[in-house]
Amino acid sequence: MTAVQTTRDELSLIKSYLLLTHILKVFENDAKRLKSEATVHTSPLYIEMIRSASQCAAVLLSGIRREFKKRHIRICEVKHGEAGVDTDYLCRGLHGTMHIDSESFRSETDLRMRAYMSLQTEPIVTDSGRQSASPTRTYPQRPSAAAPSKKKLSGSYA
Repeated sequence: MTAVQTTRDELSLIKSYLLLTHILKVFENDAKRLKSEATVHTSPLYIEMIRSASQCAAVLLSGIRREFKKRHIRICEVKHGEAGVDTDYLCRGLHGTMHIDSESFRSETDLRMRAYMSLQTEPIVTDSGRQSASPTRTYPQRPSAAAPSKKKLSGSYA
C-alpha cells in the first residue's frame, strides 16, 4: 500500500487559508486605526474600501473552509515569527507542516490585498499553477436619463 501524501492543491489551499486569515486581521486593524483618527477627512471612504476588500477576502476564505471540510483538512497551529509563518495541519488524518518565508509571505499578502482592493488587475497564479482572475467589484448600472426604457406590457394593461 502506498503512502498518501498531501497534494499540491491541498497545500495551495492551506497557504491561501494562512494568507487570507492574516489579510483579514490586517484589514480589520487598519479599519480600526482609521476610525480612531479624527484628523483624516476621507477616512470613511478608506474604511469603506477596506470593508469591501475584507468582504471579498471573507468570501474566498469561506470557500476554502468548505474545501477543507470536503478534503478533511484541519489547521492545528499557526506561528508567525521573524523567519516566516509555520503551521501544523492534518490532511486526511496525516500530520504535516508548512513553512512560508517572511519575505514570500509579505509579497504574496501585498499582491492579494491589492487584488482585493481592486488596485491590481493581473491574474493571481496559485501554487497549483492555476490562474485566477483577481476579484473585481461590480457596480450596479444606472439607467440612462437620455433614453428611458419602456417595457412592452401584454394583456389588458397595455
